[in-house]
Amino acid sequence: MSTTKPFAADEESVLMAFSMEPSQGRETLERYIREYPQHATALVDCSIDLLHELPAADVSATEVPDSLVDTAWQRFERAVQQHDAEVANPFAKLNTSSFKSLARSLDVSNLFLMRVRDRAIRATTIPSRFIENLASELGTTVQAVGAYLQGPPGMVSGPALRSSVKPSIGEQITFDQAVATSQLTPEQQATLKALSD
Repeated sequence: MSTTKPFAADEESVLMAFSMEPSQGRETLERYIREYPQHATALVDCSIDLLHELPAADVSATEVPDSLVDTAWQRFERAVQQHDAEVANPFAKLNTSSFKSLARSLDVSNLFLMRVRDRAIRATTIPSRFIENLASELGTTVQAVGAYLQGPPGMVSGPALRSSVKPSIGEQITFDQAVATSQLTPEQQATLKALSD
């Protein structure tokens, strides 16, 4: 079963998809942890449970050597650390003035850029041309920006800007909804909507 991630899945759905994979081996587990880091602990637990259900694995937990458990745990920690290192926040290096400057360069409001930074916009709805422009302005790759935007929504620590909208972690909205509700001028809205064409 191939897992394509069009939206942030709940833990139960992720575990069900993982358990239905033809193989729940290391590669599959690492792929799921990369795609769903918020469910990493549950995925590891599920993987361990599934290993114990295998007919050939008729070994009780007390017979598993501690060194084997330690090795498995170290592999898990490396996989999680590697994922965190791969998905760096491209906005992290920006201070308040450079954040505002980036918004001006992209011809968007600070609120719109904050929504992008905080991953409040569903990544699958963001036009690739906007991601290309953002990557270019940030001096990073399209892949790095795309990977970051695929992460879960949240208030990311960064420049604090004045806004009439109270910060909160909520449901992600579409790119078009963000364009319509982010204090953009009609010209800015038209420019951003043209990127979707």
